[in-house]
Amino acid sequence: MPERRAVRSWQDAEHNAAAWMRYWGYRDARAEPGGADGGIDVWSARALGQVKYQAAAVGRPDLQRLFGARGRMLDRHLFFFTGSSYAAPAVAYALENDIALFVYGLDGSMEARNAPARRAVEAARRAGATSEPEPVRSPPPTTPAPAARPHAMAADPPKKRHPGTSRLLLGLFLAAVAVFLPGSESFSPQPDRLLATAALLVIPCCLLVWGAATRSSRRFWPTGLSLFLLDLPVAWAVNAQLWQGDAFDLLLPTVPAVLCVATAALLTRWDARQRSRD
Repeated sequence: MPERRAVRSWQDAEHNAAAWMRYWGYRDARAEPGGADGGIDVWSARALGQVKYQAAAVGRPDLQRLFGARGRMLDRHLFFFTGSSYAAPAVAYALENDIALFVYGLDGSMEARNAPARRAVEAARRAGATSEPEPVRSPPPTTPAPAARPHAMAADPPKKRHPGTSRLLLGLFLAAVAVFLPGSESFSPQPDRLLATAALLVIPCCLLVWGAATRSSRRFWPTGLSLFLLDLPVAWAVNAQLWQGDAFDLLLPTVPAVLCVATAALLTRWDARQRSRD
């Protein structure tokens, strides 16, 4: 735990934030008071921090400036500190872009306000727990590197696959279905094969663009399942073989299509509520 320091000015707030970042494993974190507002107040080789010393709640534009100031340094974690609070749009934006939100007290205390911030605190706690026994162990030449590895992994999460991989895989799968399904024997595209294929490619193309551009690591499965369920009624709608016969025959594709759309809407609503709670 860093030494408590009273926060009486914006300079105190920035130095206090840097001390906490060093405690969380960013050992080279340093405050640089005096920079233009909206820039980076705390620098580290693995993280960047912005500090606000104000009474008003932090809004989404403040977080967007921090995200934009990172530029091409995509490997650096983002931290935001304020002595007030965060508006709801700011909290949602931070969760989408993996920005850790903290609120500091005038006594120098620090409180995590969202899931990325709590992960940083928990990582520091695990790092401290794993590093406590080290002084007791004998120091053979081969043990220092393995002993330091848990600390490094806790303070700086290991590099994972691209956050948009799941979106890209689902998009490629649905794109393949869109290309080959209209040409199958059990499919009679309406009004013609070109338009049917184009309709089926709308959701896959959105997924591919989203997967290539996203930097968010939040869970994707509810949204992915919702989009898959929405793609099914599109496939049924452009298959003329399903829309032949009397009214009873038309119910066979209509009822599943309505159920898929309703389920997708409920999944999307549930996911939005879960993210707002985080």
